[in-house]
Amino acid sequence: MKVLVTGGAGFTGRHLVERLLTDGHEVVALDRPGPMLDDVRACGAEPAACDLCSPDSFGSAFDGVEVVFHVAALASPWGKRADFFSINVGGTENVIRASRRAGVRRLVMVSSTAAVFDGYTHHRRIDETFAYPHTFLSPYSESKSVSERMLLAANSQDLETVAVRPHLIWGPRDQTFLGRLRQYISGPVMHIGGGLTETDTTYVGNLVDALVLAADAPAAPGNAYFITNDEPLLYRDFLNRFLVLLGAQPTFRSLPTPIAYAVGAACEAVWGALRLKSEPMLSRYKIAELAYTHTYRLDKARRDLGYSPRVNNDEGFRRLEAWLQGNN
Repeated sequence: MKVLVTGGAGFTGRHLVERLLTDGHEVVALDRPGPMLDDVRACGAEPAACDLCSPDSFGSAFDGVEVVFHVAALASPWGKRADFFSINVGGTENVIRASRRAGVRRLVMVSSTAAVFDGYTHHRRIDETFAYPHTFLSPYSESKSVSERMLLAANSQDLETVAVRPHLIWGPRDQTFLGRLRQYISGPVMHIGGGLTETDTTYVGNLVDALVLAADAPAAPGNAYFITNDEPLLYRDFLNRFLVLLGAQPTFRSLPTPIAYAVGAACEAVWGALRLKSEPMLSRYKIAELAYTHTYRLDKARRDLGYSPRVNNDEGFRRLEAWLQGNN
């Protein structure tokens, strides 16, 4: 089967491309021009240098494709609303149109639990009946919510659509999350509210399993699914395991949540006034991710997709440690 992966040279996309090639599929990896596309070619995939915001750049990339995995997105706790909407909403719209024109059978998108997170509400073992918020603290969350609803509304007999919602993706080859944590190696780690809130996380291999299952499950079209390791842990413990793997001996301090919000709001105001391009040290959305519970029920994914996380937290950290040792 011929498949296409947007964001195929990125963290999740590259793992998915490798799995699809192993399964014997013909894979087109669509991503921005750059050396990472050369790595994709070396794996055996067909690279397609394209811009999601410029559908004319797609060329013939979608021709003959049966399943599209839409992985590419702008994911960040900070950024301009226009950028999030251009890439996450406009890009998704372009992928839907290109898929429909090419006669693609099914379009599976990597959405996010952020699509239903307003920034002010705990997610305590919620399921997919949890309603979309009316307001959002973060333009990232808002853009993922709009794009997910657009995708599911496009579901039809001609083009089946499915959304998969992971939370906090991690694993070998990740540079984004690990990159943020490296700044804490030599200093104290400031936990919001003591780091005592619970979170689910998603090992990248488990997410890939879910995406592959979502491409064929008969009951999946028109639905969104939470996907995690189904093994919640405290934020404090989760971050500590990463820092230890990075060679740190972290010391911990606690910042009360109300004070953290005030600091985050002040940082946002300064960054906005000075039009700084860098990410603020703290933002209210960063704090909300740490201060609120994020745990999810997987009943629907188990029933419809046959999903069950194959890699637990301990095994995931063993694999991450092996990768770090081989790349230092």
